Amino acid sequence: MIGAIIRGETKARDPSVRPKTIVYFEVIIFGVLLLQNYLSWDQIIGALNGADSLFARLAEDSGTDRNTIVAGAITLSIFDFVLVGTLTLLVSRRRSKIAMWVLIALGALDLSLTALGIIQAVSDIIWAALESIGQVVAYGLLFTPSARRWMRREDEKDEKLREVFE
Repeated sequence: MIGAIIRGETKARDPSVRPKTIVYFEVIIFGVLLLQNYLSWDQIIGALNGADSLFARLAEDSGTDRNTIVAGAITLSIFDFVLVGTLTLLVSRRRSKIAMWVLIALGALDLSLTALGIIQAVSDIIWAALESIGQVVAYGLLFTPSARRWMRREDEKDEKLREVFE
């Protein structure tokens, strides 16, 4: 079904069909989310193995047990995955504008933290740039004309108007 929607094989006037930009937004955000979690998981495992990672340095600097830092990092990673995933589904499936703006604010915060990580040479530049570009493209798709019409439910309004005058 998703493949048919992406290829545009469904009726254009069907209000339940999401525009391609919304479908692409969802796919890109989940791809970026998986990339983020993969990269943070790599750092978490590095901290467990005693490698020089962000979490290992945090454990050293704060004097906290390394296992406590790792448990906190795993908890935050799961919370981030669930939060961003839920907000993405609310935007792409339920047309929630509040979820859209919260997701954009979280994305802006993440972009600023990524830029800070690049400046401080904490994160790998290639992966961080790929993640940032993906986020900017995905959030940009929310502001295309078809996505904005869909978010305002204009397709449903047009369908109801057609039913009245037919």
